[in-house]
Amino acid sequence: MAHGAIFVRLASEADPLAIAAWRLTLASAIVVPLVLIAQRGAFSGITARDLFLTVGAGGLLAGHFASWITSLDYTSISNSVLLVSTAPVWVAVIGRVTGTVRLSRLMTIAIAISLLGSAIIASGSLAIGRQTLRGDLLALVGAVCMGAYLLTAQRAQRNLGFGPYVALAYASAAAWLWIAALASGARMTGFENRTWWVLAGIALVSQVIGHSGYNFSLRQLKPEFVAVTLLGEPIVASILGLFLFHEPVATMTIWGGALVLAAILLAARAQRSET
Repeated sequence: MAHGAIFVRLASEADPLAIAAWRLTLASAIVVPLVLIAQRGAFSGITARDLFLTVGAGGLLAGHFASWITSLDYTSISNSVLLVSTAPVWVAVIGRVTGTVRLSRLMTIAIAISLLGSAIIASGSLAIGRQTLRGDLLALVGAVCMGAYLLTAQRAQRNLGFGPYVALAYASAAAWLWIAALASGARMTGFENRTWWVLAGIALVSQVIGHSGYNFSLRQLKPEFVAVTLLGEPIVASILGLFLFHEPVATMTIWGGALVLAAILLAARAQRSET
């Protein structure tokens, strides 16, 4: 998400939903042909349950990108990426609610610290204005969607190969986003050449390379641990935002962000102690 946020800023000409839709559409245009060439018959034998889980995962992925990319229209890069990086905490919360994850005492503490840190960041945003707070809340929605996505993606990949899963998940996410973008009246074409290059970059670098790596790791690692690999991104994104777009990091974001990062580290420790 560190480089993803920078790409979004550079493609500011486009509506957030258009950016999200083209990100998944262009990524699908790369991934689907590669899967069809490398794995003939890869999509044969897919059950209705596999398809339901994968399309559902695509919907959650669409929700993640729609809310998170939109958040960057209202709040700073540092706030947005910090809050969306709370996904490991939401993996635990959603897992507890659905009965798939058992919360340890350490994980409970991590959740409490994360919520406190998020509240501090939000209070700083409220002092700036309600629009900034709106962006923070959208970033949190993106984190919740990502937490649910990671849990759903792991279940879907128990029976599906990596290639078919990624191809179907990205394509379905693209479809969900196109529906949302067209329903909202977002402009989908007519961008400057630079914007198209940026959209191609976010599709290739952030989605095909970056996000596909997370999906592949779900075949071997717990979703909680995979989510924790996003830990360094808020720091990198904040530094890039400062130097490239002159976005200073607010004092409340620094204090709240420190708590959020500490909470994510505690969540990782809690997961290691349970394995």
